Parts: sequence; C-alpha cells; structure tokens
Amino acid sequence: MRRYLPILLLLPSIALLFLPYKEGVSPWAATVSHCDGSSLGMYLALLGGPFFVSIPVAIAQTRLLGKKRFPKAEKVVYRILAWAALGAGPAFFGLAFQQNGFSRSAIPWVLTLGILCAAASWIIVRSHRMLAPAESAVVTMQAAWLPNALLCGISYLDHWQIGAYLAAFTIGLYSVEIAVSMLRRTRTSAGDSVACNRARCSLSS
Repeated sequence: MRRYLPILLLLPSIALLFLPYKEGVSPWAATVSHCDGSSLGMYLALLGGPFFVSIPVAIAQTRLLGKKRFPKAEKVVYRILAWAALGAGPAFFGLAFQQNGFSRSAIPWVLTLGILCAAASWIIVRSHRMLAPAESAVVTMQAAWLPNALLCGISYLDHWQIGAYLAAFTIGLYSVEIAVSMLRRTRTSAGDSVACNRARCSLSS
C-alpha cells in the first residue's frame, strides 16, 4: 500500500480539473466549454489550460515509480508541455494588456507572476542538471504547473470552491515532492564528494 500512496495522492490533481474552482467554473469548463474564440474564452483557456499538466505529471510519476524508462520523444513532449504551461501566465497578462491597456493595479500581479515563473524556471534548469532524466521530467512539469495554480489561488482567495481546495492540496504535494527530489540529489552529491575525498586521502597515505 505504501508503494501506491504517491499515486493515490495524485488523484486530487486530476479530480480538480472537472470540479468547480470559482463561480461554478472548472478548469475543464474554462479550457474547453468556454473556449469560443472570444477574448473572455481565451483568458479562461490560459488560466485553465496549465492545470491539465497534472495528467502527464501523473503518467510520468507512475512510470517513474514503476522504474520504467522514458522514451526520448516522451521526455521532449513533457518539456514542451511544461514550458507551454509556464508561458500561459505571461500570455494571459499580455493579452489582457493588449485588450485593456496597462494599469498600475496590475503591477503587483505581474511582479508576483514574474517571481513565481523565475523560481519555476530556476527549478527546471537545476533539475535538468542535477536529476536523472526521468525524475527531471516529473519535477519540470510540477514546477511549471505551480505558478498558474498559485496565481489563481491568490486571485480567487475569497471565492474558493472544491476545485480550488484540491488545487491547494496539489500545490503542497508538488512543492514537497520537488523539495525532496532536489534535496536528495544535493545530499547524494555531497556524500559522493566526501567519499571521493576520503578515497583520495587513503590512496595518498
């Protein structure tokens, strides 16, 4: 049972796609049902679309736990999806400013998104350098999922519905998993360095 617990914990991230997030609108409705080509439809699609990265996250996590190798093409697809999700936030603000112009009230939101996207980009780059390709693919998509979810959670804080609470749970879960992956690799690298230094000292003596 303990082996399958990480998979069970991913279920809320899938369920929230179809449950109301704010004013009865779910990410599915925002991305599919309301995507009619209008400006409002495009706004909603850019907000709801990144939540669907949780599906490939669940697939990649399942394959990782099953110790199955990822085909190279699959890793490329995961990275494309991650960067597309990460770019949805800036695209949303770009579209809003194009339609309505820039206002000072948007500055805190732009700064918030900028900080979140910068942090996610740093995690993605570091994971590519530090982690094995399979684990890096999972961390990359989780990091790309977070900025949009955090921005939506903050924006709709006073009007949360069940989907938003599941999103909050997933935010915590992804954050913990990213931290565990990165810290474990850091400790392993430090341990390898210490072991290497000891081996050199033994040889020199």
